[in-house]
Amino acid sequence: MKLTIHRGTNQIGGCITEIESDGYKVFIDFGEQLLGTDAKELSPIDGLTCGDVSKSALFITHYHGDHIGKICDTVNDLPIYVGKTALEIFKHIENRLSYIPDPNEAERHKRIVERIKTINTFEALQKVTIGEITVMPLFVDHSAFDAYMFVIEADNKRILHTGDFRGHGFRSKGLIPTLKAYAKDIDYIISEGTNIQRANDKIKTENELQKDFESYLQKYKYNFVLVSSTNIDRIFALYHVSKKAKRCFVCDDYQAKTLKIVSENHKQYTSFYDIDYEQNTDPAGRFFDLIRKGEKPFYFHEKLKSYLDRYGFCMLIRSNDAFKPLLEEYSKLNDTKIYYSMWDGYLDREKPAFNETLYDFLKPYEIEHMHTSGHADLETLKVVFETVEPKGGIIPIHTGAPEKFEEFFNKQVNIISLRDGEVFDVK
Repeated sequence: MKLTIHRGTNQIGGCITEIESDGYKVFIDFGEQLLGTDAKELSPIDGLTCGDVSKSALFITHYHGDHIGKICDTVNDLPIYVGKTALEIFKHIENRLSYIPDPNEAERHKRIVERIKTINTFEALQKVTIGEITVMPLFVDHSAFDAYMFVIEADNKRILHTGDFRGHGFRSKGLIPTLKAYAKDIDYIISEGTNIQRANDKIKTENELQKDFESYLQKYKYNFVLVSSTNIDRIFALYHVSKKAKRCFVCDDYQAKTLKIVSENHKQYTSFYDIDYEQNTDPAGRFFDLIRKGEKPFYFHEKLKSYLDRYGFCMLIRSNDAFKPLLEEYSKLNDTKIYYSMWDGYLDREKPAFNETLYDFLKPYEIEHMHTSGHADLETLKVVFETVEPKGGIIPIHTGAPEKFEEFFNKQVNIISLRDGEVFDVK
C-alpha cells in the first residue's frame, strides 16, 4: 500500500489524499482551496484528473466546498461516493447557485449539478470495495451534516482518515464508541488539525451555545440570526430554542427545503430533526417559510405579520439585499437582537478570508457573536489518538501548522510529516 497527500499537508482546505494498492486507487476529497490560501498549481493526478480511472474511486467526507468543489475536474467516468443525505443537500445548494447572476460562476455550478447525477451514495458502516481496497465510512459530527471518517484497508494494513470532525457537537458523544468498535488495529491515522494552533482556546460546545441562544430569545422578541445555511445542527438547535421561547421560527423557502431534506431522512432516529410544519395551536414556536416573489425583497402577508409582531420570532438571514428591509424595520426596536453565528475571520480585515460583502451588510448594526468551531480541539485529538492507538503513527493533514503535531503528540505516538506529493510506503 502506498499513500500520497497531493495537497493539504500544510494548509487547511483543498486536501487530496490517494491510497494505492496493486494498481487500485482510492482518493479522499477533492475540493477548492480556501480564500486567502496561496494558490498551488496542481499537477495532473493519474486516476483522478487524467489517465485510466477504471481502477479508481473518489470518496468525499462531506459537502463543504473545500472538500468537494473540484469534482468537475475529475475524469468523467471516475466513480464518486458521498453520504446519501449529504448528496441531497449538496444538490440543493448547487441547484440554487446555478442561477446566480455571475454567468461564469452559474455555468460552473451547472456543471456540478450535471456531475452530481452520476454520484454514488453510501451510508455509515457500508463497506465499499475498489479492487483490493475496502473503504468503510464512520459517521462523525461536523458543521456539515452527514460527514464521515473512513477506514481504508488493503494489504493487511488499516488507515483511518478523519476528514473534518469535532468532539463538542450534538452528536459527538458517539465519536469514541464508534472508534472503539470500528477503528481497531489501525496502522496509521491521517488526521485533520485545523484548530491545533488554537491549543489554549476553550471551545464552546453546541449545547452551551444553544443555552446562550435560549437566554437571548427569552429576553429579546425579534431575533435575526446570520448562520451558514448548511450548518444544519446549529439551525435545528435554533428551531428548538424558538419553540421553548415561544417565538416563531422563520426562514426563506431555500433554507426550509434544506431542513426538510434532513428532517425527512433522519427524524425517525431522533426528534431533534423533527420539524412540526403543521402546528395548528399556538402560533408561537411555529415554523414559517418566508417566500420571496421574483427579485422583490422578502415580505410578510398580513396574517403572518400579526403573528410575528405579537409573538416575536427567530429568523434565519443571509447577507443579501432581500433581507435589508426587514432588518431596517426591526433594528429600530429595542426588542431586536441580531446575531452573527459564523466564523469571525470573515469579518476580520486582517484575515485572508475577509468577506467585504458580509462586513458591509452587518456594519450598520450592533451584532452579538454566537459561534463555535466545526473542528476538533486539542483535547479531542488527544483522546482520539489514545483511543485508536495507531501502530505506525499519525500523518497530519488539513492544518496550517503540521509541526504542532510533533510538539503536542510526539510522546504519545509517532508523527509522520509528509510533503505535498510525497509517496509514503505503508509498511
